[in-house]
Amino acid sequence: MIIGLSASAITILAFFGSTWWVLDFLANYRWQLMWIALLCAIIYALSARGLASLVFLGAVVINGFVLSPLWFGSQPTATGEGGATVVSLDMFGSTSDEDRVLQWLFDTDADVIMVSGVAAGRLDPLTADGSPYRVIASPEPDTSGICIIAKEEFAVRVEYTATTAEPIYIVSVPSGNEVVSVITAWGEVAKSSSKAEALSERLGVIEALVQTRTGPVAVVGSIGATRFTSGMRSLLASSGLRDASEGSGYLSTTPVLDIPIIGGWVGIPLDVALMTADITPLDLATGPDIGVGHLPLSLTIGPSAEG
Repeated sequence: MIIGLSASAITILAFFGSTWWVLDFLANYRWQLMWIALLCAIIYALSARGLASLVFLGAVVINGFVLSPLWFGSQPTATGEGGATVVSLDMFGSTSDEDRVLQWLFDTDADVIMVSGVAAGRLDPLTADGSPYRVIASPEPDTSGICIIAKEEFAVRVEYTATTAEPIYIVSVPSGNEVVSVITAWGEVAKSSSKAEALSERLGVIEALVQTRTGPVAVVGSIGATRFTSGMRSLLASSGLRDASEGSGYLSTTPVLDIPIIGGWVGIPLDVALMTADITPLDLATGPDIGVGHLPLSLTIGPSAEG
C-alpha cells in the first residue's frame, strides 16, 4: 500500500516539477511509475481487496495517458527525398571494449557522428588515413565534452551557457535540398539543485537558438532530461519542436541492462531527437548494446511534406 500510494502521489506531483527539482527528476520515471502502480493495484486487489487499488489504477491511467504519444503519435510525411544520417552516443565513463564501440560507430556510415562524454582525441582512430571522417568539433583539452566527426567539413557554430560555460554545438548538415541546423549539447540529469539550474540554463539556450534559426532545426543528444520533465515540456511548447520518437514506442537509452524481457523497461529515454515541422525522421532507432552506459541513437533526417 505504501509503495502504491507513493507511486500515485509522485504521478501527480511530477506535473509540478517546475516548483522543485526533485519532482522534475522523478518525472523522468513515468514509465516505471506506471508499472509499479499497476503491480501494486493487482497485488492489493488480490490480497486486501481495498479501494486503494482504484487509486493505483488511476495512477496507471494518468501515466499511460502521458506515455501514449510514444506509440500513437505520428510524424510528418516525408517527401521521398533522401536525408542525412546522424548518430549520437553518450560515451561517458568506462567501456567494456572501446575498439568495439569505435568499430560500430565507423560501420554506421553516418554522415555525422556526435559522441558526448569523451576527451579530445578519443575518436582519432575513426579519422585515420583513408577514413572518410574528419573531426569538426572537439572538447577543450583535459575536459570531457562532445566530439563531432563528419564526412564533410560541415560548418559548426558554438554557443555557451552564461554561468556554467557549457558548449552547445550547431552543425549545419545538408539534407535533401535543405540545410538542417543540428543542435547538440551534453549535460547531467538534474540530481541536485545545482544540476537542475544548469539543465534549466542549457534548455533555455537551446530554445533561444531554435527560435533564431530560419531553416529546419533538429535537437539531438543526451541533454539531461526526458520529454516528461517540465523543462522539456516547456521547450517543446515554446520552440515549435516536436519529439521525433513519437510513434516509435518507448526507446529507453540508459541505463543499459542486459535482462531478458524487462531490460528495455528499466531505463529512461534520456537521449532525445527533436525536430521542427519541415523535417521528419526517415528512420529512428536506439541500440544496439555496444558496451557503454547509453544505447546509441541513430536517425535519418529528411524533408517533410509540411515544409
